[in-house]
Amino acid sequence: MRGQIPRILPCVCVNVRFSHKSEYQEEFPVITELASQEKVIGVKQSRKAIREGRARQVFLACDADPAITGPVASSCAEAGIPVREGYTMAQLGQACRIAVGASVVAVL
Repeated sequence: MRGQIPRILPCVCVNVRFSHKSEYQEEFPVITELASQEKVIGVKQSRKAIREGRARQVFLACDADPAITGPVASSCAEAGIPVREGYTMAQLGQACRIAVGASVVAVL
């Protein structure tokens, strides 16, 4: 990527802050479930779970590089696994209770 200018992709991400946890849970109930469900975080682990048939649902960050999320999305389509998009990498990382962003999260 040296010397190349990264292209900016349009992103319809949800980026809202609420003052009360209950409001957040009502507005985005699915993403709060990531903290308590069994899951794998990251592209390699998620693709392995998809390939092995262990993934029930996959979350893709809308601000992640499409070169990374595209193959995961196509693997999900082939396997018939539902894909959720619309969350940022930071939101997925926070929902999984990790200190960094996550581009792909697979719920097992």
